[in-house]
Amino acid sequence: MFKKSLIALSLISLLSACDSDDSSTTPITPVPTNPALELVLPIEGSSMVDDFPLAMYVTYPEEEQVVDAITSIDINWPMFDIHQANKEYGFIDGDSNELFYHSVTQQSNEAMNAVDLERQEDLIWFVSGDNVLSQYNRSTDKTTQWTVNEGAEFTELTLDEEGNENIWLYDQVAHQLVHFNAETEQSINYELTADIAVNGISITEEKFFLLAEADNSDMVMLYEAEGSTLTHNDSWSLEGFETTAFNDISLMPDGRIAVSTSDIENNIYLVMDKDDLIGAGPIEDSGELTLVAQHPLSEDIVQPSGIWSMFDDTWMIITDQAEMFTLDSDFNKTSRVEINFDSINCNQGCTEAIVGGVDEFFALTDTGLVGQFNKVNDIYELTKEHHIDIKNDEGHGYRYSGLGKDENSGEYFLVPDQGNEDDKDVLIILNSDFSLKEKYDITFPEETNGSIFAYDAQGVQYSDGHVYVLSEKFTKVIQLNLVGEIIAVFDLDNEDVTDPSDLAIRDGQVYILGDHENEEPVPPVSVFTITYH
Repeated sequence: MFKKSLIALSLISLLSACDSDDSSTTPITPVPTNPALELVLPIEGSSMVDDFPLAMYVTYPEEEQVVDAITSIDINWPMFDIHQANKEYGFIDGDSNELFYHSVTQQSNEAMNAVDLERQEDLIWFVSGDNVLSQYNRSTDKTTQWTVNEGAEFTELTLDEEGNENIWLYDQVAHQLVHFNAETEQSINYELTADIAVNGISITEEKFFLLAEADNSDMVMLYEAEGSTLTHNDSWSLEGFETTAFNDISLMPDGRIAVSTSDIENNIYLVMDKDDLIGAGPIEDSGELTLVAQHPLSEDIVQPSGIWSMFDDTWMIITDQAEMFTLDSDFNKTSRVEINFDSINCNQGCTEAIVGGVDEFFALTDTGLVGQFNKVNDIYELTKEHHIDIKNDEGHGYRYSGLGKDENSGEYFLVPDQGNEDDKDVLIILNSDFSLKEKYDITFPEETNGSIFAYDAQGVQYSDGHVYVLSEKFTKVIQLNLVGEIIAVFDLDNEDVTDPSDLAIRDGQVYILGDHENEEPVPPVSVFTITYH
């Protein structure tokens, strides 16, 4: 199970001094063949959708400026490099919980002015809209250049993580992909058969991604790469980005695709195949959720991430903005509380779940910090911080999106987001003081169509001896017993709740909270009954 939430990224200190002092002046003669490569349009219904609006969750230290003019991106995990031509080079530090952005002093004017740029350790490769491929070595402070294909205008660049024998360029004048070997100084030109604009290319191992646009529609194409040979595998349209101009593409370690835009904000997204997000899933459905009511929320409740049902029929909702709202039984807002922690700077998207009580509430962050807030003189104040320090099999801490509680025993329930369908997921049971009581592997006793760990865990609730997990991926509600065994899976129609973020259970009905982006209206709380097949 992986988290929409992030998944952490990073970049790297970059680009020092650079003047062109080693240059090949003789144009490289291409290998005498121009094979054709078909740019294949997506079939109807094949699309990628927003899985995580990364730019919204970046934290900028006081001395840094907001990234607002992206030219290209390059993921060198755990670093996420961002190039803003003629302005700044920097990186998002994915090892930091706050996703800090750091700029890097750039001494090379040539690299700073590049239209596309990628990094291999200390080697900076870049193109500048002409027929020259440049490589700047930060260690030696030297630049090497190759003149490739006279008259070409290279606007896109990608290469393997190691070596310089597998470099791909896009020539916008000839509408060609060029495979270049810097060792032999030979190139192969691929004539692109369709009149489709190429806005980004990226290669990772045997996967070659191409970001394209045709008739005001953006798309991603995947080719299998073997040396200088590309074989088409799949194509997707980018759905839900009608006014967005995409300008580069790269691949995350967990398989999600990063795309950047020229917008001044909300300019980096992680996208996924829509079928992977809302498809059937690995376990056959036991039933479905039937929509019976929807309750609108105040527009002040921006990006809600957690919901809690109180004993007196009122509600508490926590948001990505580190706010807690109390609501009456009809979901009318009654108060707002700003959430601040002592030990962390809670940035955008930090607060994930809430457990309410009489004159108190507990706020869970994605890293496992729980803030206990008590009402003192009618004001909620932070009274204690609880740290959930539980490691996975690799010795790394978990990330969390949901928290449930058994009011009778005082026990808490967590299902972390591992971020990879190959990573084993667990049910964690905590004592009332947040110490570990039990940890069980999540299992399913019958045959499945894929890994059960492909589900994610956006919300977690306890009810009547079972734990219920809300999975945004495949849009399902999963019922577990108290030793981690999956006993039922219920389908949630994506049209009812597009971006589910948490759930609550009251009187046998399931209340599901939806998230949204800044420019979108706040979705209602949707109420469902469970219908068994």
